[in-house]
Amino acid sequence: MDNVQALLEPVAEHALRSAGMDCVGLYALDDAGAMRGVILGMPEAFVGAYERQGIPIDPVLETVRRTGSPSSTLVTLGPRWTSCHLYQRVSGRFGLAGFATFPLYTEDRLTGMLYLGALTDATARRLDYEGLAAMSPHATRTATRLLRQPRQAPQLSPRRADVARLAAEGLTNRQIAARLGTGEAAVHKHMKALHRHFGTHTRAALAIAWRDTQPR
Repeated sequence: MDNVQALLEPVAEHALRSAGMDCVGLYALDDAGAMRGVILGMPEAFVGAYERQGIPIDPVLETVRRTGSPSSTLVTLGPRWTSCHLYQRVSGRFGLAGFATFPLYTEDRLTGMLYLGALTDATARRLDYEGLAAMSPHATRTATRLLRQPRQAPQLSPRRADVARLAAEGLTNRQIAARLGTGEAAVHKHMKALHRHFGTHTRAALAIAWRDTQPR
């Protein structure tokens, strides 16, 4: 388990218990919109399938990103849920009867997503507008709990930490290689690993993520 998952798991567990749903997902967003997080109550195979295949075709997530408001499979799709690509390729294979997605904000910035899932028809009936309203306070409390979590500095090797520091200073891969006395290909490899580590896709987002782990 990486540091992001370790940070999010206890918060996700609390949201699952308080909401009374069957499964939960909690994801943090970086400045580039990339998502990293944890899913509880579903098999590991589902987690991998959703993160690889499901996120890009998730119509509920797309609605939430576009509107900034909570939504669910029942509200967004209704009876079309079981015929959509997400259900046929991912969710239906693992018995996910539906889910609600709540945006999490830090002040005015979208910083995460809370998923509350249903594995039975009875729980899925809670995914209507009334159910979204009833579950929204759990999303608010989840966002508050995330803000209260201590920052966790990722454990990087000394060389990888040097690459992250120099990239955050604005140096190019060639300049970093010259500064560290190594090859540009090695720096490129470290940068790819750093993006995976921080869940980022751009140098600017990586710089922000790295600075957030440094003592203030």
